[in-house]
Amino acid sequence: MLEFSLKDYKIKLSFSFFAVLAVLFFWGNSFVITTALLCCFIHEFGHMIMMHIFSIPVSAIMLYGGGIKLISDTDRLYNKKSEICVLLAGAGVNILCFFIFRRFLTQFAYTSLILALFNLLPYKYFDGGRVLKLIFEDSVSVYMNSAYKVIRSILVLLTICVIVYMMFSGIANISLIVTLIYIVISEILC
Repeated sequence: MLEFSLKDYKIKLSFSFFAVLAVLFFWGNSFVITTALLCCFIHEFGHMIMMHIFSIPVSAIMLYGGGIKLISDTDRLYNKKSEICVLLAGAGVNILCFFIFRRFLTQFAYTSLILALFNLLPYKYFDGGRVLKLIFEDSVSVYMNSAYKVIRSILVLLTICVIVYMMFSGIANISLIVTLIYIVISEILC
């Protein structure tokens, strides 16, 4: 792992980040990949803005094969509402970019919108799943805990159906199918 400091932030670059980038650039359109990467940075910047508003310090920014992660020394020392705001801020900034740029930077605008919607999916690894967990987290009601489990189970089943449909219809690229398979496995095993 390569580490360096930029102002008050530690920047951590994992080998897996460069490996994924190399594979993507080898097989994909470099303009589309660069646009997606820019949208990811903007997404994380949205989280950082909201963290700054709530005085949640960011100690490090880690770029790894799975994306970009903001690391804070404070772990859940802020309230649930502020945590939900921080989680939704990334998608919020991406959606704002969509509305601002949709008329003249369409590739950027739609990539930003897709990233926002993808991150709002209720998978536990994504922002939407983390928000869903926070909503149901303190619930002592058996019904609420059951509802959370049912929502997650339905989501996994729907994702499996989408994977099967895409594989047999030939409408999706291999990276999307691999991503969805990874999501399903992580939802089931973790």
